[in-house]
Amino acid sequence: MAKPTKLVFANGKPTLVPYDQHVRKDNDRQYNQNRNSTQSDYLKFYHSKEWQHIRTEVLGRDYRLCQRCGLEGTLVDHIIPSKDDWEDRTNIDNLQTLCRDCHKLKTKREWIKHHKGSMRYMQVHVVCGLPASGKTTYVERHQGQHDLIYDYDSLMQSLSGLPSHERNIDVHDYVVLFFEQLLRKLKAEQTFDNVWIIQTYPDSKIDTLLSNYHDIDHILIDTKKEICIQRLKEQKRFNENTQKAFNLFSQKDFSKFRRLKTNK
Repeated sequence: MAKPTKLVFANGKPTLVPYDQHVRKDNDRQYNQNRNSTQSDYLKFYHSKEWQHIRTEVLGRDYRLCQRCGLEGTLVDHIIPSKDDWEDRTNIDNLQTLCRDCHKLKTKREWIKHHKGSMRYMQVHVVCGLPASGKTTYVERHQGQHDLIYDYDSLMQSLSGLPSHERNIDVHDYVVLFFEQLLRKLKAEQTFDNVWIIQTYPDSKIDTLLSNYHDIDHILIDTKKEICIQRLKEQKRFNENTQKAFNLFSQKDFSKFRRLKTNK
């Protein structure tokens, strides 16, 4: 049986070739010739031993899995493109493994941002507070149509099927993994108007990774402990996990946070 064929443009003419044959298009050739003449440092870096070593390290760290879809990944991508931040090109925290399809979609999105002006001033809001203090309610009242919301409790409930006050330690690992990937992605993100991160305690990783890229607003929902406990008991959510959260809460540093009192 003959191989299936596909129609491509070769040397400016429509041509039928075997389906698995790669044909170098005229615009590809022109693009590479232009890049060779105008971006020699860029190409030199990606052919260097330093890059090959970093690439191997990232593939190993990510278990050769695409960090977007979870399928096999073969490409190492800069979360913030090296053309936008050349000094950060060797930072392993700015690198991720992607499959070809996800890399293609990401590249297309970046091109649209640069050429069509789909950029927004994005602010990150870190909302902390005791369990039942009103964090989620506060975000619901202030969120807009172009916002991104990370809520640990909501993710845990969605992934485990458990009530919001219960925890599954195995699912917890996946929620934390998602959060770490989210922070890495947000370094290069400007699509949303606001990003809301809802947590009980402060997390230094947020400031470490994002403070150089976005304005971070720290908000503490400062509801009295007695009121939170009463709410939890009424909702039958007061258990060992919530009691532990209350015990640890007083040990955390909220000096960066502006306190919003909601004791009613």
